[in-house]
Amino acid sequence: MKNVPEQEFSVLIVDDERLAREKLRELLKKHWNVRIAGEARNADEAETMITETRPDLVFLDIQMPGGSGFDLLERLEDPPFIVFVTAYDRFAIRAFEVNALDYLLKPVDPARLEEALKRATSKTHVPGKTGGAFSSSDRVFLSTGKKKFFLPITKIAAITADKNYTNVIDISGVRYMVRSSLRDWERRLPTDVFILLDRSLVINRNHIQSWKTRSRGAEVFLTGIATPFCLGRTGYQRFKERVIAPLVEKNPE
Repeated sequence: MKNVPEQEFSVLIVDDERLAREKLRELLKKHWNVRIAGEARNADEAETMITETRPDLVFLDIQMPGGSGFDLLERLEDPPFIVFVTAYDRFAIRAFEVNALDYLLKPVDPARLEEALKRATSKTHVPGKTGGAFSSSDRVFLSTGKKKFFLPITKIAAITADKNYTNVIDISGVRYMVRSSLRDWERRLPTDVFILLDRSLVINRNHIQSWKTRSRGAEVFLTGIATPFCLGRTGYQRFKERVIAPLVEKNPE
Protein backbone atom coordinates (compact mmCIF):
# COMPACT_ATOMS: atom_id res chain seq x y z
CA MET A 1 0.00 0.00 0.00
CA LYS A 2 1.28 3.44 -0.88
CA ASN A 3 2.06 5.68 2.08
CA VAL A 4 -0.33 8.58 2.61
CA PRO A 5 1.57 11.91 2.46
CA GLU A 6 1.89 13.91 5.63
CA GLN A 7 -0.30 16.97 6.02
CA GLU A 8 1.22 20.36 5.24
CA PHE A 9 2.12 22.78 8.02
CA SER A 10 3.51 26.31 8.05
CA VAL A 11 6.81 27.47 9.53
CA LEU A 12 8.47 30.78 10.32
CA ILE A 13 12.26 31.23 10.30
CA VAL A 14 13.65 33.69 12.86
CA ASP A 15 17.38 34.50 12.73
CA ASP A 16 19.34 37.74 12.55
CA GLU A 17 21.88 36.18 10.15
CA ARG A 18 20.82 36.25 6.49
CA LEU A 19 22.99 33.28 5.50
CA ALA A 20 21.61 31.18 8.36
CA ARG A 21 18.05 31.93 7.19
CA GLU A 22 18.92 31.05 3.60
CA LYS A 23 20.57 27.75 4.56
CA LEU A 24 17.63 26.68 6.69
CA ARG A 25 15.18 27.71 3.98
CA GLU A 26 17.03 25.54 1.44
CA LEU A 27 16.93 22.56 3.78
CA LEU A 28 13.23 23.04 4.46
CA LYS A 29 12.41 23.24 0.75
CA LYS A 30 13.35 19.57 0.46
CA HIS A 31 10.32 18.69 2.62
CA TRP A 32 7.19 19.02 0.50
CA ASN A 33 4.82 19.24 3.50
CA VAL A 34 6.52 22.37 4.86
CA ARG A 35 5.15 25.76 3.82
CA ILE A 36 7.45 28.64 4.75
CA ALA A 37 5.22 31.46 6.01
CA GLY A 38 8.07 33.97 6.16
CA GLU A 39 11.31 35.08 7.76
CA ALA A 40 12.11 37.50 10.59
CA ARG A 41 15.41 39.08 11.57
CA ASN A 42 14.69 39.82 15.23
CA ALA A 43 12.20 39.32 18.05
CA ASP A 44 10.09 42.37 17.15
CA GLU A 45 9.62 41.26 13.54
CA ALA A 46 8.95 37.71 14.69
CA GLU A 47 6.26 38.80 17.15
CA THR A 48 4.44 40.71 14.41
CA MET A 49 4.70 37.88 11.91
CA ILE A 50 3.57 35.24 14.39
CA THR A 51 0.48 37.32 15.15
CA GLU A 52 -0.26 37.87 11.46
CA THR A 53 0.55 34.47 9.95
CA ARG A 54 -0.12 32.11 12.90
CA PRO A 55 2.55 29.53 11.88
CA ASP A 56 2.40 25.96 13.19
CA LEU A 57 6.12 25.96 13.93
CA VAL A 58 8.87 28.55 14.45
CA PHE A 59 12.57 27.86 13.92
CA LEU A 60 13.95 30.34 16.43
CA ASP A 61 17.47 31.62 16.97
CA ILE A 62 18.35 32.43 20.58
CA GLN A 63 20.92 35.22 20.52
CA MET A 64 19.67 38.16 18.44
CA PRO A 65 20.08 41.95 18.69
CA GLY A 66 17.27 43.64 20.59
CA GLY A 67 16.01 40.52 22.38
CA SER A 68 16.66 36.80 22.60
CA GLY A 69 14.44 33.98 21.47
CA PHE A 70 13.50 33.40 25.11
CA ASP A 71 12.49 37.07 25.42
CA LEU A 72 10.20 36.62 22.44
CA LEU A 73 8.45 33.62 24.00
CA GLU A 74 7.74 35.59 27.17
CA ARG A 75 5.98 38.24 25.10
CA LEU A 76 3.71 35.80 23.27
CA GLU A 77 0.37 35.02 24.87
CA ASP A 78 -0.18 31.86 22.82
CA PRO A 79 3.16 30.77 21.29
CA PRO A 80 3.33 28.21 18.46
CA PHE A 81 5.56 25.15 18.61
CA ILE A 82 9.22 26.12 18.83
CA VAL A 83 12.42 24.54 17.53
CA PHE A 84 15.46 26.47 18.71
CA VAL A 85 18.30 26.78 16.21
CA THR A 86 21.55 28.05 17.71
CA ALA A 87 25.32 27.74 17.55
CA TYR A 88 25.56 27.11 21.29
CA ASP A 89 24.59 24.05 23.32
CA ARG A 90 24.57 25.83 26.69
CA PHE A 91 20.95 26.93 26.24
CA ALA A 92 19.60 23.37 25.90
CA ILE A 93 18.35 23.03 29.49
CA ARG A 94 16.48 26.31 29.36
CA ALA A 95 14.98 25.30 26.02
CA PHE A 96 13.54 22.19 27.67
CA GLU A 97 12.24 24.35 30.53
CA VAL A 98 10.11 26.33 28.09
CA ASN A 99 9.10 23.03 26.47
CA ALA A 100 10.63 23.61 23.07
CA LEU A 101 9.83 20.93 20.54
CA ASP A 102 13.49 20.45 19.64
CA TYR A 103 16.94 22.03 19.84
CA LEU A 104 19.14 22.12 16.75
CA LEU A 105 22.77 23.18 16.60
CA LYS A 106 24.25 25.16 13.72
CA PRO A 107 25.19 24.14 11.13
CA VAL A 108 21.89 22.27 11.01
CA ASP A 109 22.24 18.58 10.23
CA PRO A 110 19.62 17.47 7.65
CA ALA A 111 18.91 14.26 9.56
CA ARG A 112 18.28 16.15 12.81
CA LEU A 113 16.07 18.61 10.96
CA GLU A 114 14.02 15.73 9.61
CA GLU A 115 13.58 14.39 13.16
CA ALA A 116 12.36 17.79 14.31
CA LEU A 117 9.90 18.02 11.43
CA LYS A 118 8.52 14.55 12.15
CA ARG A 119 8.00 15.57 15.76
CA ALA A 120 6.31 18.77 14.67
CA THR A 121 4.04 16.90 12.27
CA SER A 122 2.91 14.52 15.01
CA LYS A 123 2.15 17.48 17.29
CA THR A 124 0.41 19.80 14.86
CA HIS A 125 -1.87 17.20 13.28
CA VAL A 126 -3.04 14.79 15.96
CA PRO A 127 -6.52 13.41 15.13
CA GLY A 128 -8.99 14.24 17.89
CA LYS A 129 -6.50 16.36 19.80
CA THR A 130 -8.24 19.00 21.89
CA GLY A 131 -6.18 22.09 22.64
CA GLY A 132 -2.78 22.42 24.28
CA ALA A 133 0.78 21.98 23.07
CA PHE A 134 1.04 18.57 24.73
CA SER A 135 -0.92 15.38 24.22
CA SER A 136 -1.67 12.93 27.01
CA SER A 137 1.13 10.64 25.83
CA ASP A 138 3.80 13.33 26.25
CA ARG A 139 6.22 14.08 29.08
CA VAL A 140 6.97 17.53 30.49
CA PHE A 141 10.39 18.72 31.53
CA LEU A 142 10.52 19.96 35.14
CA SER A 143 13.34 21.88 36.77
CA THR A 144 13.11 22.49 40.51
CA GLY A 145 16.57 24.02 40.76
CA LYS A 146 18.38 21.02 42.18
CA LYS A 147 16.52 18.40 40.17
CA LYS A 148 15.76 18.24 36.46
CA PHE A 149 13.66 15.44 34.99
CA PHE A 150 10.78 14.44 32.72
CA LEU A 151 7.34 13.66 34.14
CA PRO A 152 4.64 11.90 32.09
CA ILE A 153 1.54 14.04 31.59
CA THR A 154 -0.63 11.17 32.83
CA LYS A 155 1.07 11.27 36.24
CA ILE A 156 0.19 14.91 36.93
CA ALA A 157 -2.80 15.07 39.27
CA ALA A 158 -2.97 18.82 39.83
CA ILE A 159 -1.08 22.10 39.47
CA THR A 160 -1.44 24.95 41.95
CA ALA A 161 -0.30 28.56 41.73
CA ASP A 162 2.24 29.98 44.21
CA LYS A 163 3.05 33.61 43.31
CA ASN A 164 5.52 33.47 40.39
CA TYR A 165 5.80 29.69 40.69
CA THR A 166 3.54 26.67 40.42
CA ASN A 167 3.43 23.37 42.27
CA VAL A 168 3.14 20.33 40.02
CA ILE A 169 1.61 17.54 42.12
CA ASP A 170 1.97 13.97 40.89
CA ILE A 171 -0.31 11.02 41.62
CA SER A 172 1.79 9.98 44.61
CA GLY A 173 1.25 13.38 46.23
CA VAL A 174 4.79 14.70 45.65
CA ARG A 175 5.01 18.43 44.88
CA TYR A 176 7.53 19.95 42.49
CA MET A 177 7.84 23.74 42.58
CA VAL A 178 8.77 25.17 39.17
CA ARG A 179 9.09 28.66 37.74
CA SER A 180 6.09 28.69 35.40
CA SER A 181 2.71 30.39 35.61
CA LEU A 182 -0.61 28.59 35.88
CA ARG A 183 -1.71 30.38 32.71
CA ASP A 184 1.28 28.89 30.90
CA TRP A 185 0.37 25.40 32.05
CA GLU A 186 -3.25 25.87 31.01
CA ARG A 187 -2.15 26.94 27.54
CA ARG A 188 0.12 23.91 27.02
CA LEU A 189 -1.79 21.04 28.64
CA PRO A 190 -4.48 19.08 26.75
CA THR A 191 -7.76 20.82 27.56
CA ASP A 192 -9.81 17.65 27.31
CA VAL A 193 -7.96 16.30 30.35
CA PHE A 194 -6.86 19.29 32.44
CA ILE A 195 -9.38 21.75 33.83
CA LEU A 196 -8.70 25.26 35.15
CA LEU A 197 -11.08 25.59 38.10
CA ASP A 198 -9.94 28.95 39.43
CA ARG A 199 -6.95 31.29 39.29
CA SER A 200 -4.87 28.97 41.46
CA LEU A 201 -5.83 25.41 40.50
CA VAL A 202 -5.71 23.08 37.50
CA ILE A 203 -6.74 19.44 37.96
CA ASN A 204 -6.49 16.28 35.89
CA ARG A 205 -10.05 15.04 35.40
CA ASN A 206 -8.78 11.45 35.02
CA HIS A 207 -7.58 11.46 38.64
CA ILE A 208 -10.76 12.71 40.30
CA GLN A 209 -11.77 10.17 42.95
CA SER A 210 -14.68 11.87 44.68
CA TRP A 211 -16.04 15.21 45.89
CA LYS A 212 -18.08 16.62 48.75
CA THR A 213 -20.25 19.70 48.55
CA ARG A 214 -19.95 22.43 51.15
CA SER A 215 -22.06 25.46 51.96
CA ARG A 216 -19.97 27.69 49.67
CA GLY A 217 -18.29 25.23 47.34
CA ALA A 218 -16.84 21.73 47.42
CA GLU A 219 -13.90 19.52 48.33
CA VAL A 220 -12.34 17.45 45.54
CA PHE A 221 -10.24 14.35 46.20
CA LEU A 222 -7.63 13.29 43.64
CA THR A 223 -5.61 10.10 43.15
CA GLY A 224 -2.81 9.64 45.69
CA ILE A 225 -3.45 12.96 47.46
CA ALA A 226 -4.87 12.67 50.98
CA THR A 227 -5.80 16.33 51.44
CA PRO A 228 -8.73 17.50 49.28
CA PHE A 229 -8.66 20.64 47.15
CA CYS A 230 -11.14 23.24 48.38
CA LEU A 231 -13.22 24.98 45.74
CA GLY A 232 -15.09 28.24 46.22
CA ARG A 233 -18.32 29.08 44.45
CA THR A 234 -16.67 29.95 41.15
CA GLY A 235 -14.43 26.88 41.18
CA TYR A 236 -17.31 24.59 42.08
CA GLN A 237 -19.46 26.07 39.32
CA ARG A 238 -16.75 25.29 36.77
CA PHE A 239 -16.37 21.82 38.29
CA LYS A 240 -20.08 21.18 37.81
CA GLU A 241 -19.93 22.41 34.22
CA ARG A 242 -16.76 20.57 33.18
CA VAL A 243 -16.97 17.38 35.26
CA ILE A 244 -20.41 16.69 36.72
CA ALA A 245 -22.55 17.76 33.74
CA PRO A 246 -20.68 15.56 31.19
CA LEU A 247 -20.97 12.59 33.57
CA VAL A 248 -24.72 13.11 33.87
CA GLU A 249 -25.05 13.26 30.07
CA LYS A 250 -23.13 10.01 29.67
CA ASN A 251 -24.97 8.25 32.49
CA PRO A 252 -28.61 9.39 32.47
CA GLU A 253 -30.92 7.81 35.03
